[in-house]
Amino acid sequence: MTKSRSNQGTETKMKIFVFTTFIGAASFMTACSASETPNQPAASGQAPAASPAPAAPADLRQIQQQRSGDYVITLLNDSGSLKQGANNLTLEFRRGDQLADPGKVEVKPMMEMKGMGPMLAKTSATPSGSPGRYTVITDLSMAGPWKIMVTFTGGETEFNLSTQ
Repeated sequence: MTKSRSNQGTETKMKIFVFTTFIGAASFMTACSASETPNQPAASGQAPAASPAPAAPADLRQIQQQRSGDYVITLLNDSGSLKQGANNLTLEFRRGDQLADPGKVEVKPMMEMKGMGPMLAKTSATPSGSPGRYTVITDLSMAGPWKIMVTFTGGETEFNLSTQ
């Protein structure tokens, strides 16, 4: 009878130990997830939340311009160059001197990697409120040469740029 009481005591202590460890681990995980900053990209692959919105069009500098069909496509931002990390960009589509809506727009930055597949950057492109002008938020995680593929209804173009 003494053995069974001893086994019951050991079982009770083991259950308390396991329960306490579980609660501690859950508390630790909750604390870690609560400390994530809002500028971190979501796990779902969404583009990162960027700091302030791109400057007004008058304050923007041209990074590069390409022609595709009837469109002149211009990539702009406040500095006139890309940087490693988060970038707030403006993409404009023009026919002649007028902004023109090109339909559906997709922007895909990629960096060629020797010996492996290309690295893709998390990016979002959303209409800015003016037809033909899009706000592009991207996170270029490495410095070096990037190809920014822009596809739109009826056309595509490629910007070859480097981050600093």
